[in-house]
Amino acid sequence: MHRPNQIPPGLVLLLVSLMTISSLILTAPLIHGEALTATISVGVNPSGIGVNTSTNRIYVSNYGNNGTFPSTVSVLNGANNSLVTTITVGVNPTGVGVNSLTNRIYVANYNSSNVSIINGATNAVVGNITVGTHPSHVAVDQATNEIYVTNSGDGTVSVINGTTSMVTATIRVGNRPGGLGIISSSNKVYVANSLDSTVSIINGHNHNVIKTIDAGNDPGNIAADNSTSMIYVVDSNSSSGLVTVIDGSSNDVAYTISVGAFPTGIDINQGTNKIYVANSADGTVSVVDGFSKTEINTVSLPIGTNPGAVGVNPVTGSLYVANGGRKTLSVISGRSTTTSVSCNPPSLAINSNTVCTATVTDTSGSGASTPMGLAYFSSSGPGSFTPANCTLSGTGIIASCSVSYSPSGGGSQGIFGTFSGSTNHMSSSGTYMITVSMPTTGGGGAPPRPK
Repeated sequence: MHRPNQIPPGLVLLLVSLMTISSLILTAPLIHGEALTATISVGVNPSGIGVNTSTNRIYVSNYGNNGTFPSTVSVLNGANNSLVTTITVGVNPTGVGVNSLTNRIYVANYNSSNVSIINGATNAVVGNITVGTHPSHVAVDQATNEIYVTNSGDGTVSVINGTTSMVTATIRVGNRPGGLGIISSSNKVYVANSLDSTVSIINGHNHNVIKTIDAGNDPGNIAADNSTSMIYVVDSNSSSGLVTVIDGSSNDVAYTISVGAFPTGIDINQGTNKIYVANSADGTVSVVDGFSKTEINTVSLPIGTNPGAVGVNPVTGSLYVANGGRKTLSVISGRSTTTSVSCNPPSLAINSNTVCTATVTDTSGSGASTPMGLAYFSSSGPGSFTPANCTLSGTGIIASCSVSYSPSGGGSQGIFGTFSGSTNHMSSSGTYMITVSMPTTGGGGAPPRPK
């Protein structure tokens, strides 16, 4: 049997912005606080990661070896990363999907061609649902309580009703479907077809494929940002390392982002608009800022780690990375922060000045300290900052600094402030809207006659 998303042996030796901000580039130094902080023992060949935000539990599917049974899911306590329990599921579990509202966890068993349902209260398997051939990925739409499963062996997606635990639809997509992403607000489902190098877009209302678009080289895992309606797809067979970004409002490819070689896992922290990408050949994790659309940090993992699946815990801000071929997860974290931006006055005339302030708060709880470092500013419209960045100062858990902004174009503008991070604190970003009016012209009287 073939293990899904396995890198060929020869290759192993690789917002929506408030407005469209195609030219926004930040130049913060690469000191962003994210660092490898722990290594956790789990089962053999961890393959999928799901986070239950209602219980702060992390579920890790352990693929094992091909045809290995029993196979397991490791359950971790997100507060201290300790092992809570180990659950026996089907043969070669891969993708994990979580509905934190119903406290149900869904695990795709690749070589059982079924999905195990775990009760998050008891951490016991309460049912198994037969799906298509070689299910590999799972995504849950919490708004509709529907579970989508890609069946890589027969080119279909199974739709499961979370209330009845029954398959209600089988959707034909492309060849060898894998990664899944859902934008709940539009009820659209995005499916990566790795052999076709396309993404199928499914209407969640009627389960029809409404569009198929080209999406890089061997598209793999997908992360969908419901706060910005952007969909991020790793080009898993890309030695140059690319992520293809789809704009969910138009369902077209918007741009690409350069990361490390042969990217595999991907996930988003929607609270900070950061995208995390595991690069299997480099043994690194790229930290991408969703505002600037660029890689702002790279976290190196131990040699031979072969990072795969990625899972963000929004409760703690920690990042979990499955180490392929091993029995461990890497934990990447740092002291979490939030950045807020304000400008005074918020409404001004073109070519006049407003003072914009970035305020950074350490939100990590016990042991919190004063954030130190630089705040960088950018805008969605024409204008200039003086200076371009400023140095934070403060006491306790809060620090701030200010710059002057002079807009040279009218209308609404988004002002973006990004905390560069430090060796102790993770970076964060914030936005603020200002309104810029055009200057009024004078009356129509004739000029005075020269004497």
